[in-house]
Amino acid sequence: MNKEVLRKIRKILIVLLIIWMVGVFLLSNQRGTESSSLSKKFALILCFGNEETADNFEPLVRKIAHIIEYAIGAMIFYGILCTYPKIPFQAKVGITMAFIIVYAGSDELHQLYIDSRNGSYMDVGIDAVGGALGLAACYLLGYLINIIDTKVQEEVNMSKLQ
Repeated sequence: MNKEVLRKIRKILIVLLIIWMVGVFLLSNQRGTESSSLSKKFALILCFGNEETADNFEPLVRKIAHIIEYAIGAMIFYGILCTYPKIPFQAKVGITMAFIIVYAGSDELHQLYIDSRNGSYMDVGIDAVGGALGLAACYLLGYLINIIDTKVQEEVNMSKLQ
């Protein structure tokens, strides 16, 4: 890809990352009752309106939300790093995980100052798992794209020979 295309992609991804960061901040800025209410609504939907089951399922919904939230953040951040072709793959992974862990830690610190919320080392760990899953998804997607690209190139080369 040429440098100009990479710059444009980078700018779009930076805007998406800022939107993601603001979204995480706003969700963390909710009081405990607001946050629980939102999780409860999702649990009720998933449990087909069964109140008792939803009450039991709600903590799991919260943790899954953390995983998905930080998987998305990792994918966006990793995408930004991929617009710098000279950065080695291992460095991209390490830098992305460092970003996710630092941002998750700052998010938990922020929650210490919100009414009826608390910070949790466990949530930082869950967020890190989400980040790792986001990176795994990026790797898998890149692997599949390379396979498809190789097959297309083989087809093009075969058609040129005929």
